[in-house]
Amino acid sequence: MSDCIFCRVAAGTAKAEIVHESPGALAFLDRTPAARGHVMVIPRAHAATLLELEDEAVGELFRAVKAVMRKVNDALRPAAFHVGWNHGKGAGQHVFHLHVHVLPRFGESGRGIQMLTSPRSRRRSGAPERSRTRTSGRRRAACRRGSGRSCIRPRP
Repeated sequence: MSDCIFCRVAAGTAKAEIVHESPGALAFLDRTPAARGHVMVIPRAHAATLLELEDEAVGELFRAVKAVMRKVNDALRPAAFHVGWNHGKGAGQHVFHLHVHVLPRFGESGRGIQMLTSPRSRRRSGAPERSRTRTSGRRRAACRRGSGRSCIRPRP
């Protein structure tokens, strides 16, 4: 599709920092990275979501994801990875060409994908108020006890 930026990247008509190429997939550095080494992996064939991608192309896409993870791991030695995609507008997909995010994580927080969302975006998503209050209450209580845990939540 000529109006799809990721199709143009795959065709070589739009610039990107390519980190992996295969017959069915392409990987490049994210222009607005959420973490150092943030890579996006796309199928060469246009498909807005995973449901639209041909079954034969799914294997090629995820082999490319694995190859990218290996490359990023060798280059940056992250503690862990977040790997995933936003499936549809309601999930936060902005470019409607399937793309898998590979995000190296360099801390040991273990908080999962929730760490990538701000309290403001949780409010917009409908996350229950009680869970946010209980978590911040536990954090304040830990600070008062002098547990050694940081009282200030780091920004992602």
